[in-house]
Amino acid sequence: MGAMPADDRPRALAVVLVTLCWATFVVTTSGIGISPFLLDMARDLDSDLGAIANLLSLMSIAWGLTSLGAGAASDLVGRRPILVAAVVVLGGARIGLALAQSYSAALAWQLLAGVGGGGFMGTVFAAVSDQVPPPQRGRALGWVMTGQSLSLVFGVPLVTLLGAVGGWRGAIATHGGVMVLTALAIWPILPRPAGQRAGGAGSVGSIARLMTPRVLALLGAGTMERACFAAMAVYLPTYLLTSYGVSLPELALALALVAIGNLVGNIAGGQVADRFPARPLAYAVSAVATGILALPLLGWQPALAVSIGLGLAYAAANALGRPPLLAALSEVSSEARGAVLGLNITSASVGWLGATALGGWLVTRFGFGSLGGFCAATALLGAAMAAASWRAGARRPGRP
Repeated sequence: MGAMPADDRPRALAVVLVTLCWATFVVTTSGIGISPFLLDMARDLDSDLGAIANLLSLMSIAWGLTSLGAGAASDLVGRRPILVAAVVVLGGARIGLALAQSYSAALAWQLLAGVGGGGFMGTVFAAVSDQVPPPQRGRALGWVMTGQSLSLVFGVPLVTLLGAVGGWRGAIATHGGVMVLTALAIWPILPRPAGQRAGGAGSVGSIARLMTPRVLALLGAGTMERACFAAMAVYLPTYLLTSYGVSLPELALALALVAIGNLVGNIAGGQVADRFPARPLAYAVSAVATGILALPLLGWQPALAVSIGLGLAYAAANALGRPPLLAALSEVSSEARGAVLGLNITSASVGWLGATALGGWLVTRFGFGSLGGFCAATALLGAAMAAASWRAGARRPGRP
């Protein structure tokens, strides 16, 4: 691809970001897209609710395991082929799930969907980082992460509406078809970075050299951030139901308002990442705020409106730190950027699974107040790791 005129570059970059934001939206929606149909799927697949719910966990495991390998592969063969292949695989797996006639077939398709989703999320942030210079990278990453937030606000309701028309099979098949079309749109709009070489300089060796205390501390902070977010996202609906006895329509509205906080936090976090050079410290501040909000959110029941407001503030504070954290991780050599950001997705999956498992035990044994304590502890630990990363980076003689 030849060099484009300077006046066309901002327009071309905007097209890239919008397309990848949309792709992130449809891919992230797949991770929770079957949640409205668990009972219907259990009936049609001759299974039970618990087994069907496990399809979500198994997809998450495959998602996390694939992210590291896909990110490293994208360092070698380029971002475009990995992104397109991942979205095609995910779209095909959704169509396969819609056609499944047994639980075992559904399980196989969910595992394949996890491979596709992990391949995409392990690569898309590296693709964005390749296209944008470091001073603007936080905002660009924030916009792509907006696709994740929109999946919470609009993705599941849209899939639910499709299910009301065509049943769960029709909804999931339609979603899969949209993903295949999205994959076809990615290839022509995503240019190959001038500095990236297919079959390049060996991501495995590069990432081994980059596993410095600074990078390891950032990865640990990312794990804590996901644990803090997952505990709230998974158990907040049950908390509102048991604390206030809300109806399902009221619950849906409450969760949509909380998800708006996530959306606003991502956008504001991109601005913070580009205006505040000490990006790990920017994340640490947001993590401390998140930890402070966790205790009253899950341990105090003053009124439904107050709890919703606390949930919105919690989601916004948590999301505010995500673009600075990812932008800090992207400040590594392009030869191993995909592998490092893929490893971030893998470690985040560990945080998510650990929080959901431990959170259930805490709520059962000690109540929701203990879950608030868990969220506060993980947030503060993540802040400490980010601060340690900043100190390690400040002592280095040069920047990455």
